[in-house]
Amino acid sequence: MRVVGYAAAVCLAVATVAVAQQKVSTAGELDKVMKKAGAFRQVDKAIQSNNAADAKAQLATVKQAVLESQSFWITHKKDDAVKLNKEALAKLDALDKVLSTGTLDVAAATAAFKEAGGACRACHTQYRAEDANNEYILKPGSVAGVSD
Repeated sequence: MRVVGYAAAVCLAVATVAVAQQKVSTAGELDKVMKKAGAFRQVDKAIQSNNAADAKAQLATVKQAVLESQSFWITHKKDDAVKLNKEALAKLDALDKVLSTGTLDVAAATAAFKEAGGACRACHTQYRAEDANNEYILKPGSVAGVSD
């Protein structure tokens, strides 16, 4: 029985790594992944509702999306964007730590949320624009040879 449990754990770990390493190389793929990061708004709502569990669940979605987007910037050799991406992940991790303390400190979580938002905004300022539907897209011309 113990062997079956270990085998299941290994399969789950391999599947998780495979999902985490999905290659994002086109503007359309980037936009799709970043739409998942829209859950960031829900993180704040959960914090303000004093619901750490929901905030953490939404934050996990955001962190996964930002992590997946990293391959786009690496593929297109945008070192500044990779740096911004890593900074955003670090701020999201810091927010996760605040949310994981047991008793939610709404003020501390709000401050960490704003820090993470600032890190996201830094990349959006450089590389994102809004289309006619007020949806974020890759800023035209910001990455050579990329359209879609």
